[in-house]
Amino acid sequence: MNYRSKNHFSSLNNLIFDINSIKKQKENTSLQKEHQFDVSPTQKKQIRLKKQEINYHSLVDLKQLTRSRNVVLPNYEPTRCSQNNNGLIKAYAANTNQGIIRNYNEDRVSIILNIIKPQHRSQETWPKCAFFGVYDGHGGSTCADFLRDNLHQYVTKQSEFPWNPVAAIKKGFQMAEKDFLAQALEQYGKGKQERSGSCALISLVVGDYCYVANVGDCRAILSQEKGKKSMELSVDHKPEIEYERIQKNGGKIYQTHLINENGIQIVGPYRVFPGRLSVSRTFGDIEAKLGQFGGNENVVIAEPDIQIFRITQENDFIVMGCDGIFDKMKSEEVIKKIWSELESQKNTHNLHGQISAAVDSVLKEVVLRKSSDNITLLIIAFNELVVQQQTPQSKINSISNQIELLQIFLKNKINDENQPEFNQKKQSPVSQLFHKAERKHLHLKENQETTVNRVRSSFNF
Repeated sequence: MNYRSKNHFSSLNNLIFDINSIKKQKENTSLQKEHQFDVSPTQKKQIRLKKQEINYHSLVDLKQLTRSRNVVLPNYEPTRCSQNNNGLIKAYAANTNQGIIRNYNEDRVSIILNIIKPQHRSQETWPKCAFFGVYDGHGGSTCADFLRDNLHQYVTKQSEFPWNPVAAIKKGFQMAEKDFLAQALEQYGKGKQERSGSCALISLVVGDYCYVANVGDCRAILSQEKGKKSMELSVDHKPEIEYERIQKNGGKIYQTHLINENGIQIVGPYRVFPGRLSVSRTFGDIEAKLGQFGGNENVVIAEPDIQIFRITQENDFIVMGCDGIFDKMKSEEVIKKIWSELESQKNTHNLHGQISAAVDSVLKEVVLRKSSDNITLLIIAFNELVVQQQTPQSKINSISNQIELLQIFLKNKINDENQPEFNQKKQSPVSQLFHKAERKHLHLKENQETTVNRVRSSFNF
């Protein structure tokens, strides 16, 4: 995400409009249609553009949001999801997309399962560990790439890990920040201006505990009790929220005011100085942090907030997303949308596919609401989320009866093999009577065999 460039998207301001202004535009357009002979070519073009604008804005209407399944994401790549469970992690799925405005994507996702302990600690018995990260880059993707490839190593290679994950996270984040700023400074020395930065949100699963650490305005939400409850696991690090800390450390907060093409005043987001960022905690952003560039290392910081919870049957899943998601959807809306999609997919009996479909569903919803940012979402499921459809009792009884019939057939076959052949004996009146009974018995056996063959085919015997 490029925070510095948000002011340059003046065309996006047209997305924020008043319903009454649209009605007036429609009325003016209809009046001009009635007097087309008095309209100049330039005016006709303006009318056509206004009509297109109205049609474009009408997509924002919440009545049309139900068509999210038909939305096509630009440069879409299929959502990546798990194939098998991994300890307490039953499934996961993630996707990132450039969105509908930008032709680039600075978001990154990291998923590392079964973290391997270093060789010098091979004698230790480690719990099962996994690492999930969402990185929302701005000013370029270099910082987000660095975090995707390295942040998990900075955390898990600390001596405190895995027995003191909080300390490991804090030290790992601090070292990652220090090393990236050093690399950016080195690039400046080579004549390359490396201004990129990134927000970071991670979920670190250690045994049956989950540690959620956040730097920036990505957001994590925990769904509980089959969606009946939800809890935010992170705080959006915005300048207006951290006003006291920023001011105390010598920073300032300001807000831009613009006039759009229609003469309507648009108020921009709160920003922090130095840095001119609309977020108050990041990795990177060398010009906001180093004094030689006019920065202040105590204003925009990379210190994480950390939340901890134990993974139990009451905890359904975690949602991790960039602010491109939550700029258009509230946390409760995201959870509700996911559960709605899970319910619609429950007959697939595939939790991995269900989670994947839920990720796609949220991304399409955000696109319908005209998010101007890159959009990224990751879901980690801790339980089977929807009750799978049970086999009807009548079908169970039918299967049981067929199994019993198969057992009777096999028993009769064994008994028959131990009996003498009737057709080798002399046909006496008594034997004829037995022969008649045998034919009847064979007829019953043929009927049983037909049924058994049907049973065998159904069970793939």
